[in-house]
Amino acid sequence: MKALSLLIALCLFGGACMRSPDTVPEITPQLEERPVKGTEADSAPVGITTHRNHLVMVRESGAIVKIDPRNLERVMTAQVTENVRAGMISGGDKLLLRTKEPPLRWIIFNLETFREITRIIPSGETEQALAIGNNILVTHNQNKLTVTTLDSNPLRKEIEILPGDFRACRVHGDRVLILSRTELFELKPPGFVLQRSTLPHSAAGDFLLHDKFLYYGGENRLLVKWSPHSPNAEWTAPLPRILKVAPLEAGKFIAVLPEDQHIHFFTPGGGHAWWSPLSGTRLYPPLRLDENIVVFLYPHHAPEIRFFNWKKQTVITHKGATPLRDLPRAVKGHLFFLVESNGEIQLHTLANRRGVEISIEPEFPRVAGRSLEFRINPINLVRAEFNLSVRSRDSKTPVLTIALPRTDPITAAWLPRDPGEYILEVEAISKDGFKASTRKRFKVHDLAEFTRVHISAIQAECHGDRVAGGDTKP
Repeated sequence: MKALSLLIALCLFGGACMRSPDTVPEITPQLEERPVKGTEADSAPVGITTHRNHLVMVRESGAIVKIDPRNLERVMTAQVTENVRAGMISGGDKLLLRTKEPPLRWIIFNLETFREITRIIPSGETEQALAIGNNILVTHNQNKLTVTTLDSNPLRKEIEILPGDFRACRVHGDRVLILSRTELFELKPPGFVLQRSTLPHSAAGDFLLHDKFLYYGGENRLLVKWSPHSPNAEWTAPLPRILKVAPLEAGKFIAVLPEDQHIHFFTPGGGHAWWSPLSGTRLYPPLRLDENIVVFLYPHHAPEIRFFNWKKQTVITHKGATPLRDLPRAVKGHLFFLVESNGEIQLHTLANRRGVEISIEPEFPRVAGRSLEFRINPINLVRAEFNLSVRSRDSKTPVLTIALPRTDPITAAWLPRDPGEYILEVEAISKDGFKASTRKRFKVHDLAEFTRVHISAIQAECHGDRVAGGDTKP
């Protein structure tokens, strides 16, 4: 059998050779949403949270699963003895679950040991669990907030705040911060010693504690940076509308979303660094994903997800296709959320699409004796190496094999001698160990046969046009 091909394999560079980045950005325009496989079970998920760079999913049956976000594999599982419902909260190493069947009970679960530690009977359906920390639970009932330790000899502290004045609360380590319209309440161990501080500006909503400073939106349309117990604000910055959602730490910036449907970024000194329109109405509170602030926008049945990168001052948009059923979570460069799909609740993840694409030039015609160019397009790979091969469709033996180095752009040329159907295969190995592969079928024509067939087709078409136009001449 005569040789199938004469090959010319070359790396062709356009101008100076550019190096791929050493790391892939956490979010790129090439995103991929997909269900997390291996998490199917006989009951629907009711909520997700994060703990120590892992995702934790809770099912209605009381099953609790810890998932590694990098490979989406199960790390640990546990089972509580009651069915649970949506509305769980978490903080520190604690998770609070609500039982589904009456009487209502709160199950306190330790995310570190992955075991249930206690159960609490709330005083009634009106009592709400607001925040939980490593050993602290904060509840709200009518005009009272109750702070309780989660040990065998619990301590309790009650604080009266009018329902219209309560704004937010947080458990930071072993202390509790409660923000009202005009005051900050701070409880510290031992014995929950209470300190009260008057705010320099009345608070409109939630707050952020960052580097010992409190950031919040004032009722007077100001962003306030304030050191607790100080009589005056560190600085204030005007906002176009009132701010109710908690500010977010964004690197050296503070990100805020007032009710003007824009996102704003402020410097440590209060300067207005960057702003961008949301281009929609916010569906959930924003969250941080590495160098991005992520905002979920209406409509609920197909939410739009926008990533605002404060370093590059860019915006990337992903259009969802299914309704969300719980607060999204971000961990290790991935977004996770529960969606309703085909009548079921599923766990989905959104992250960079990674892989490799190939194209062949020319697209048409491809004939024996004329060179073909293979173009390789890596997708979110880090300085990848490529193994390329071409084989006949009816053979397992390649007629071309070549290893291509870590360079951009990457092309290879091949001069086929014989017509036939071929398969082009490319394997990519990213510097971080990720592997991807793809294949493409193509056909190489005999030049004489290709010319004869297409000239005949053109002649037939021309003859048909003459007949249709009434020309009966031969």
